[in-house]
Amino acid sequence: MTSVTVEVEVPSQFPAELVFKVFSDFDNIAPKVNPQVFKSIETVEGNGDVGTIKIFTFGDAVPFTTGKYKVDAIDASNYSYSYSFIEGDNLFGILDSINHHIKVVPSPDGGSVFKQTVIYNCKVTVEVEVPSKFPAEQVFKVFSDFDNIAPKVNPQVFKSIETVEGNGDVGTIKIFTFGDAVPFTTGKYKVDALDASNHSYSYSFIEGDNLFGILDSINHHIKVVPSPDGGSVFKQTVIYNCKGDEKPSDEILKKEKELYENTYKAIEAYAVANS
Repeated sequence: MTSVTVEVEVPSQFPAELVFKVFSDFDNIAPKVNPQVFKSIETVEGNGDVGTIKIFTFGDAVPFTTGKYKVDAIDASNYSYSYSFIEGDNLFGILDSINHHIKVVPSPDGGSVFKQTVIYNCKVTVEVEVPSKFPAEQVFKVFSDFDNIAPKVNPQVFKSIETVEGNGDVGTIKIFTFGDAVPFTTGKYKVDALDASNHSYSYSFIEGDNLFGILDSINHHIKVVPSPDGGSVFKQTVIYNCKGDEKPSDEILKKEKELYENTYKAIEAYAVANS
């Protein structure tokens, strides 16, 4: 699973309409009754309807400080409200988002039950490390020519790589056309960050059937780290940002990790042979 769900149910002697009305004033009441957790809640965009953005500032009783929250759905007639935390250190660096679904259900005795479903949408991460006898500067230089070398050394996977916008800097858009050795055909990729002096490079696949229809994006973070012996280690972190509960299978993740390792080794061998 790529998500973890927590269910909360709190019975109340008060009717659903009244409970939902009180909950609707959460932003004002929560900092008054529990300031150790909710220091402040500020609306920064919108008027409370769907799409409204709020910033939570948390107190000292919790191990995080801020969270950005978006209103996803409101149905006052059915006493339901949904919102998501989409940014902030309350995502712990390992979550894509946290979805909250509130529903107040009337009880036969005239009271109600406050129900809250919290879904923690986790990222799926693959870590790749390949040691090299060559210095970090040289390894990063070779990797920087990936678009030209990869289709030569592994055309079964990388049929072609074409720049369609930009000149290689941040914001550049590329189209990958894949070969018959993988179960997808194309991917659109965007350069997110480039720091040649620190031998680091980040990019994301943002469209294409390489997202399997279940991913929002795939983020790649490359870093070449110098080794004490004068060589280096090629490090690649791949983050699969899932749309929902479904994630790439363990078999796919294993194959992709092997693909990244083998491609780097093939690129290095090619560079050595043609130096």
